[in-house]
Formats: sequence, C-alpha cells, structure tokens
Amino acid sequence: MAKPLTNSDRMLQSVLRDSKLISYGGYSPEDYDTVNEALRSDNVCVQTVAKIIYGKDNGKSDKEIYNEINNLLKSSI
Repeated sequence: MAKPLTNSDRMLQSVLRDSKLISYGGYSPEDYDTVNEALRSDNVCVQTVAKIIYGKDNGKSDKEIYNEINNLLKSSI
C-alpha cells in the first residue's frame, strides 16, 4: 500500500509541475513523489525546491534556508 502524501509532498509536486521550471531544470516531475525523494535528487533545481519546503516544515529560519541553498548552489554550479 502506498504511503499517503503529506501537504509538503503535494506542494513539491505542484511547484515541480511548473513548465518554466521544468524547461530550466531539465527534469521530469513524475520522478519525484515526496520531498525526501527530491532531497536525494542529483538535479539542483529539484533539490533547491525540496530544501525550501523541508526547511520551512522543520522550523528553519529564512536565513538558515538561504545559507543552505546558497551552499548547495555554490557546490553544484
């Protein structure tokens, strides 16, 4: 039986279905059902969206999330 999706998972799916983000990121939104899957992605766009959602869900400050994303992008791009 499939695990029910959380609100965060549904938010992730909604954002990842944006056609401009798909075009820029070069990923398939069907490959990512949950935030946890997206956090493990090799795709930096997918990981960035997941880190924002995950950070907000876990009470991280905007500055903490910014620093995480900034470090991710510096190391990936």
